[in-house]
Parts: sequence; structure tokens; C-alpha cells
Amino acid sequence: MRLSYLNLVLGLLLLLAVPGYLTYVYDRQLLRRAATALVRMAVQMGAVGGCLWLLYRYDGLWLSLVWVAVLVVAAALLLVSRTRLPARVLLLPACAAMFVSVVAVSAFVLCFVLRPAEPLSARWVVPVTGVLMAHVLTTGIHGVRTYFDCLRQDGQPYYTLLGNGASRLQALAPYITRALRSLLVPAVGNIAATGLFVMPMLLSGLLIGGMGPVEAVLSFVVLMFAAVTASVLSLLLTLWLVKEPLP
Repeated sequence: MRLSYLNLVLGLLLLLAVPGYLTYVYDRQLLRRAATALVRMAVQMGAVGGCLWLLYRYDGLWLSLVWVAVLVVAAALLLVSRTRLPARVLLLPACAAMFVSVVAVSAFVLCFVLRPAEPLSARWVVPVTGVLMAHVLTTGIHGVRTYFDCLRQDGQPYYTLLGNGASRLQALAPYITRALRSLLVPAVGNIAATGLFVMPMLLSGLLIGGMGPVEAVLSFVVLMFAAVTASVLSLLLTLWLVKEPLP
């Protein structure tokens, strides 16, 4: 398929004409904010498109790892901002935990489960790590926030257990359990919503890539389970690496 840039620009202008006109008439301040957001999105998508072009043009494992590292840093920064925790406490543990969990689970899925012809090529590494990273971030926000909220509101049992000779991990076990519960509940909901709304798009991509219908469905199921596994591993590693339980 060849995309005409002229048709693309004209199509976008026509699609934006009606909402743009209505916003201009009723709320010009909102129009300015929307225009700023559109420009920001265009810049971001241009940067992502350039990175993807490099990945697919110069396909290599090291370049794919650099791409994953960039995703990890961006996701960790977003996690810190959403949980409103000090970056000095959470940023490095979150980066390390996300990178290890996503890379390990992706490598297992690609090399031992799906086993495509070139499992470490960008055409496989980029979409698989992208799906896992999105799930790790969205569910990790719930888990990390619950963990620190529980410690702030009810931290006395932690110090009591430490004073009675329990290890740090034993003292934190009740809080980690609550964090895992808060992660898994939305994770299950995300799987249900993904299966209903996102599955057709993912399956279309897999079918276009040459998979049969049954293989595409099974691959989708594997990715969903892998996303939950990566999310749990990332949360546990993050909480284990954080050395200050009450920032």
C-alpha cells in the first residue's frame, strides 16, 4: 500500500474541520489547548516513527535493546509522576525492574514459546516488548501506589515486625500482598477489555505477518499471560529494590 502525503494532509484537515469549527465557536481556549496537544502528538509520533524506521532499517539486537531501554526510562518517569513519589527513591529501581522483567519475559516468549524464524529481529522484539511494557506500566501504577499508601497509613506493623526480629522482606510481606492484589485485579480487567477491543487489531497484524488464524489467537493468549507475568515480576523487583519503604 502506498500512502499519498497530499491525501493524508487533506484527509486530516477534513476530519478536524467539524470539531475544530465547533470548538472555535464555543471555546477558543480549548481550541488552543487542543492545537498544542496535536502538535505535541505529531512531534512525538514523528520521533517514534524515526526510531522505528531505524530499527527496521538497521535490524540488530543491540538496537532493539536500546529501544527497550528508552521505553523503560519513559515508562519509569511516567510511573514516578503518576504515583507522585520522589524520583530518587523510585526511578532507578523502576527502571531496573521494568528492563529485567520485560526483556526476560519477551526473550522467553519469543525464543521458547512462539519461536518465529528470527525471534530477536526488530519486527518481533518491538511489538512484543511494546505490549508487555504498556501492561507493566498501567498495572504497576496501581501496585506501587497501593504499596506506599498502605505503608504511610498503616506502617506501624512493619516496624513492630522488624523490632521482633523479622527480616525486611517478612515485615513487608503484608504490604506486598496488598500491592499484588491491587495489580492483579485491574490486570484481569485489562485482559478482558483487551480481548474484546484490542484483539482484532493485534490478530490482524499477526495474520498480515503470515500467521494462520489459530496460531494468531494462541499467540495473542500467550502475550496476555506474558504481560501479567512481566507486570508481577516488575512490581516485585521494584519493591525489593526500593530501600526506603516510607519516602
